[in-house]
Amino acid sequence: MAAMLAEPPGTLEPSSSLLADRRRPGLVGQLEGWSPSGGLSGWACPWPLQPQGPPLRLQLVLEDLLQPGQRLVVAELMAAEARPDLLPLGIEQPCGFRFWWGASQPLPPFSQGLVLRLFAAGEAGPELAGSPLRVDADTYGQIAHQRQHGPAREGALTACQAPLLHGWGRGPEPLVLRLDGAATLPIAPPEPLSEEPWPFQQLLPAALADGAIHHLQLETAAGQVLDQRFELLPFHLTPWAALQQHARPPFPDELSPLAREHYRSLRTWLAWADAHGTPLPADLPRLQRLLEHPLPRTEGPPPPAGHSEPGPDGSPVPRQPLQLSLSAEPLVSIVIPVHNQYAITLRCLAAIAYAPTRIPFEILVVDDGSSDGTAGALAEDAPGVRLVHHDFARGFNQACCSGAAAARGSVLVLLNNDTEPCAAWLEELLDPFERWPDTGLVGAQLLLPDGTLQEAGGIVWGNGEPWNYGRGGNPHDPRVAYARQVDYVSGAALAIRRELWNRLGGFSPEFSPAYYEDTDLAFKVRQAGHSVRYTPLARVIHHEGVSCGTDTEASSGLKRFQAIHGPMFQRKWAEAFEGPTEPSLAEAEAIKDRGILGRALFLDQETPRPDRDAGSHAALVEMELLQALGWKLTLLPLNLAWLASYSEDLQRRGVELIHAPFVLSLDDFLRERGREFELIYLTRHTVATQALPLIQRYAPQARLLFCNADLHHLRQLRAARAEGLDGDAARRALEAVEEVKRQELAVMRQVHLTFSYSEVERAVIEAETLGEAATAPCPWVVHGPETPAPLEGRSGLAFLGSYGHPPNRDAVEAFLRQVWPELHQQRPELQLHLYGSGLTADLAARWGAEPGVIATGWVADPATVYGQHRVFLAPLRSGAGLKGKVVAAAAHGIPQVLSPLAAEATGLRHGQEVLIARTPDDWCQAVLQLSDDDDAWRAMGAAAFAYARATWSRERGLALMADALTRLQLPHQVPAP
Repeated sequence: MAAMLAEPPGTLEPSSSLLADRRRPGLVGQLEGWSPSGGLSGWACPWPLQPQGPPLRLQLVLEDLLQPGQRLVVAELMAAEARPDLLPLGIEQPCGFRFWWGASQPLPPFSQGLVLRLFAAGEAGPELAGSPLRVDADTYGQIAHQRQHGPAREGALTACQAPLLHGWGRGPEPLVLRLDGAATLPIAPPEPLSEEPWPFQQLLPAALADGAIHHLQLETAAGQVLDQRFELLPFHLTPWAALQQHARPPFPDELSPLAREHYRSLRTWLAWADAHGTPLPADLPRLQRLLEHPLPRTEGPPPPAGHSEPGPDGSPVPRQPLQLSLSAEPLVSIVIPVHNQYAITLRCLAAIAYAPTRIPFEILVVDDGSSDGTAGALAEDAPGVRLVHHDFARGFNQACCSGAAAARGSVLVLLNNDTEPCAAWLEELLDPFERWPDTGLVGAQLLLPDGTLQEAGGIVWGNGEPWNYGRGGNPHDPRVAYARQVDYVSGAALAIRRELWNRLGGFSPEFSPAYYEDTDLAFKVRQAGHSVRYTPLARVIHHEGVSCGTDTEASSGLKRFQAIHGPMFQRKWAEAFEGPTEPSLAEAEAIKDRGILGRALFLDQETPRPDRDAGSHAALVEMELLQALGWKLTLLPLNLAWLASYSEDLQRRGVELIHAPFVLSLDDFLRERGREFELIYLTRHTVATQALPLIQRYAPQARLLFCNADLHHLRQLRAARAEGLDGDAARRALEAVEEVKRQELAVMRQVHLTFSYSEVERAVIEAETLGEAATAPCPWVVHGPETPAPLEGRSGLAFLGSYGHPPNRDAVEAFLRQVWPELHQQRPELQLHLYGSGLTADLAARWGAEPGVIATGWVADPATVYGQHRVFLAPLRSGAGLKGKVVAAAAHGIPQVLSPLAAEATGLRHGQEVLIARTPDDWCQAVLQLSDDDDAWRAMGAAAFAYARATWSRERGLALMADALTRLQLPHQVPAP
């Protein structure tokens, strides 16, 4: 989305009659014009007015009337800025927009026919009043100047260092700082006045220092907005470290740089207790207190372990044993090597107890020749923790090997004692082993105590030099927030199957006592045919250097072995190194993803939510198939929304998810990274229409694969016929169908290959484009149970669908009107269950008022629907493409009654795998047959189940996707079984 600032100048006359001239179907607004200082400005909002409604998205287009067909999409705007001048017209919602031409926006050579046009975004969106706007020679020159030099503004905000706000102004006029849309502060120009821009710093009012986010807006005295920003203004300026050192407990933990991770642990414990009855740790308050205290750091000889700990007010209290949830039959063995520093070890154990996990584990502490009483103190403070003792210090390498030799779990987790694991860390460390069977070694995301990144997987350069990728960065940056194959992971927190550890001989002894043993292990794992992976949601705080120091030049201490072992590692693995020999940040971005053949960008409108709609399931399937064939996937949803667990699940799957605020528009992203993608996968023609001009400009090398899911114009045509429209309504509906058809076919002519789930629709595409648009069958993969749920215990009828999708609403409405009254009269005991997302309270009340109808709405696991009911219904009258609900029902072995349209593209046959009903009588007879005849029910369910496993298997999906890549002249690998 193009960068915009707030409301344009000008005030409309206070006459509501002006709205009549500015109304268009579904909206009211005005393109007000262009100026060098104000850019392109105007306003737009939905009509009828919706004070609490969402802002309109607008599409700015540049056309040349002298060259019909030359049409450039310049930018997408959001009409969401304040316009108080519209209040006299009854328009309360923020609906203004402003656009300044940037260097990334297209500007063709000047022509006398150039015009700017502004439309509501979406299919056949109406054009705003005031559009088109002619671009004469003067205006063109101003736009060209602005593209090169930026907007001619009179001031801007540059930085906020609370309580001071910094910025600059230009000229003799005073500026105004508006606070949270209300109070204002004057900003006077300096005396004497310079011809150059003048800087200012403004002291913000103390009332804003409340720890909340505030809106700061710079304006001219006339009210023109120059700049704006949101700032979090703290209520104190004392650094967290100073607060811990000089203040008295309890500390305000919410001010800690790691407050988010502590809160995440507490929230997870409470969520598990609420949902599953998971017992909370009995000493949870004490654990919270211990972890909010400063990490004890000592110089000189190690102090004795002692018998006290900080109490609630910070004063010493007798230390109590930790209550660790240890298992007698562990899946995971956590091995913690220690040498002195007992207070740090105890804090690590407290962090393990505090971090929620449901993985059964044991802890082995390897006391590597400590002289501070570690062994005796552990026996008192951590009952159940297994102790492995060395009489003298052998170093990190051999301490880990000793702990692993005594382990009982099938997975080893090596953990430094100067770490603090975070919520669900073990679940996240184990996830790659289940998700990718070739996984041999997994590393966590390591955070520094200030909340910044220490490591997001390691790179080994062509010269053998290792790098901590991402160090000092933001741990939530999309570039470091997805699972991926890497060169190595840090021994501070890693997981490996014990069988593989033993087979490889653990850490190589030549790298004793410490350093490079973890990098060497990663290379041994890969040499054995396994992958090394980084998983970002396994977060571990690492108080780096507490155990071993940080000085590699020191003559004593373990850290010096980092410099000694480097050359040894480089000699051992010289033939395995690849990539650039000169480390650089730019090259790091290019080689950080190991084990891939190419990079694909996946563009969709929204982040997939597979429990909400079939389209999201399809998107996940197609991304996973590409990954299995060797491709790295980057997903950019055009709304750039981060959606919590949905987004995290994508990152867990190894998908780089692009979201705001790290990226603010598709234009910006493609301008920066478009050249890195060999393949761009486009979904929906509306997405493709917006993206294609940008792709042609910034990623011309990419092959383009388009999946439209279904032919939208065919869906709209069927919907119009189902409504029985006539006269003007029918004419308008057909015009809309023709416009969508034009847009869809235009996209298909511009891409290299179009996916379709339906053989019928592929034939339509080839006929309509005279073979110009190449098509291919789109893979669909569905995962059902190994065996269907038995007939016993099932009852009732079920429908499942997203009610935000018009064909699903229409299907239920028509069925309740045309079929259900007769069916319910014949079988009053029969119940119809309606499931799915988007079921509004109004629909639920209206449908649920019908006798025998139970409107449940959204369910977390659709498998429960297919497993508990006797018959699944899909009475669709409109729509197109493959119906995900029908495929999923077949994969779960539940017999179905379908409309002909619902069965389209599935290959399911009437009387074999399903029953197809065309009339209300057909529906009643089919439902009653499957409700009464157990033998027919079992035969039809078994036939559908077998058909689904053969038709929509992962193996067939991989073959179809591989064939598409071959047709696009792109590589693919043989996927792992």
